[in-house]
Amino acid sequence: MLEMTTKDFAYFIGLAIAVAGSHFMLRAKVMVLEERLKGYSKAMQRIFDTLERIETKLDDKADK
Repeated sequence: MLEMTTKDFAYFIGLAIAVAGSHFMLRAKVMVLEERLKGYSKAMQRIFDTLERIETKLDDKADK
């Protein structure tokens, strides 16, 4: 009734390997994107800190 040939078995094994490979490839890409996002958030924080410092200096000069 349900007969599995060598070709079918090889197909299923290949499919499982392809799915596992895709999973790990996508997981690696997500990890790279997360690291880039951390870098961008640090850069944005430095920009906001610099802008805040400039704003404070301008406020101090305006008060004089």
